[in-house]
Amino acid sequence: MGTIKDFVSIYHPLSPTSLRKFEKLFTKKNFKKNDVLYRTGEASSKFFIMVAGFARSVLIDKNGKEKTRSIFKSPAIFTSLISSLNAEPSVAEFNCLTDVTLFEGNFLNFIELTKKHHDISILYNRCLEEAFINMEDKATILSTLNATERYLHLKERIPDIENMIQLNHIASYLNITSIQLSRIRKKIFSK
Repeated sequence: MGTIKDFVSIYHPLSPTSLRKFEKLFTKKNFKKNDVLYRTGEASSKFFIMVAGFARSVLIDKNGKEKTRSIFKSPAIFTSLISSLNAEPSVAEFNCLTDVTLFEGNFLNFIELTKKHHDISILYNRCLEEAFINMEDKATILSTLNATERYLHLKERIPDIENMIQLNHIASYLNITSIQLSRIRKKIFSK
């Protein structure tokens, strides 16, 4: 996994013409762990296709405490949809949890391509469907599973996550404290 074509093949094949036009939207970039892709309050039309690494969207509460909203594992596509579509400030910050390789593009130019190329429109719909499913899954998990079950569910999706990102980010994503996560891990791994 390392090209736009590889990423597209996961969601919906594009004609050679559409693929060339889609690829022209992007610039390949490398970021280091902790780099910020865009900040809370920034209006941006950027969107990202990540082909290596982990990133997250994070909300910062009124006390300055970070709450990890989403963790993105490559391959992934993400943006602040409100900011990208409406030129409004993003409510979330997007930053790198590891070194990251991604393609950065202009979301509004992407939307224009969806109006001219049916296969690109289908690609967009498939990406939106996955984003919605992921949000629905997280809401269900947070409302129906206890902390240990949420952790085990995450481990099913990303078995070696502790080797990839910091435990405090995992705890924040699971909506628990780092101490709770340590206790859960100790209990599970002592069996």
